[in-house]
Amino acid sequence: MLGPSAVHTTSQSHILVGSEFDLSDHHPSCHPEMRLNISGNIQVWMHNLPHEYKIWWLSRLAGVGKSAILQTIAKAKAVSLTSILGATLFFLQPNECNDPQCVFTTIAYQLSMKYPTYQKYIIKLLTFNPMMVKKSMREQFKAFIIQPFVIKELLAGSHNAVLIFLNGLDECKGDNTQHEIILLITKFSLKYPTSPLIWLIMSCPESHIQDTFSLDTVRLSYRGTEVDVDSDEGRCDHWQSIPSSLQQWPSKSDFTTIATQSSGLFIFLSTLIRFIGDEDYADPISQLKIVLDVIESMMLSPGGKNPFATLNVLYTCILSEIPQDVLQTMLSLLEFDISGSGWPFTDNCSWLGVPQGHAYGALQRLHSVIKIPEPEDAFEEHLYAFHASFYDYLSLPSQSGMFYIGTSEIVQHNLHWSTNILLKLHSVGEFLGA
Repeated sequence: MLGPSAVHTTSQSHILVGSEFDLSDHHPSCHPEMRLNISGNIQVWMHNLPHEYKIWWLSRLAGVGKSAILQTIAKAKAVSLTSILGATLFFLQPNECNDPQCVFTTIAYQLSMKYPTYQKYIIKLLTFNPMMVKKSMREQFKAFIIQPFVIKELLAGSHNAVLIFLNGLDECKGDNTQHEIILLITKFSLKYPTSPLIWLIMSCPESHIQDTFSLDTVRLSYRGTEVDVDSDEGRCDHWQSIPSSLQQWPSKSDFTTIATQSSGLFIFLSTLIRFIGDEDYADPISQLKIVLDVIESMMLSPGGKNPFATLNVLYTCILSEIPQDVLQTMLSLLEFDISGSGWPFTDNCSWLGVPQGHAYGALQRLHSVIKIPEPEDAFEEHLYAFHASFYDYLSLPSQSGMFYIGTSEIVQHNLHWSTNILLKLHSVGEFLGA
């Protein structure tokens, strides 16, 4: 007799583990009063039947607390007795939780854990067609979404709305994949307006995503909202997110200065806290002074109220602390990460011909912006930035200056390293042949 375990056994290697809001530790919650207007409007939309729009697209620049909003809503819906939350999928590049092949299998798995009738359908489907988990997204969408919710109407009469979160769509692997996911969901919502499924999609407003949502065949299917970077609610939430151990020091006026300049930009505050608390510097008071000096200089400059500009200056301050004798090694290691090689840290060191100890020394003062594997994990884990804005900064010469890493440089250096390895292999071959 097949049961829930059959679903898990068949699909466990085809779901994005850690993508649920309550499994990953990378999703921050926000202060209860944060972005009240946005959260309130979304809540009204969720429960206002019938839904004029089956999709809500929440967009804004990276690092302004979109994930925190959705995380908080998801938690509230999960504990509600009248919860309509069916599935949550939080895309995360650092956790490699971004495989497009697993998007709809993950949603199907979560839905099967909540709705018994859907679970029976999935068990039967995967029993007779276990290869469905390896088919294209389009075929999976038909099998996991259209067939059960439209053709068979499995939840008809029992559930008027089933909410599905897709958070961080821009982190799903591949621009074309993101485009296809949007088209599948929007076409479905327009063609089958009586379906119980409603979708809350969050993403950064990347150009290809904006272009897709602007298509004539798409824009009638959704409602869109942008999250403001600068808001009083965002600054209030920053004060609440300061660790209690730090609220005794420094003065509240310094915190107010930081919160005001950060203007609702979460990544600015999180980078700042890691920078001040970095044990490699061992002097948080001096570190805070550096930050305050940066903020003061930016406030006196044209356009100084732009929190992203302040963040870029903070990145420059952090990189300026790197000793000159290891600067090129540091940039070379970051190049590998930016190029998307995905290689373990030890492999990158070998490719560059850099001793592992020297590599760790070169990265020693980057703990505030880069997740560096522990030595015992270096054979499996790779470097990654805590936030995409750091690599965006490195790829803009006008912002990063001497720390600029461009595509042509990456290609050139890869060619140089490859040539060196081939020459070494050739030399070894000649020696063995002799």
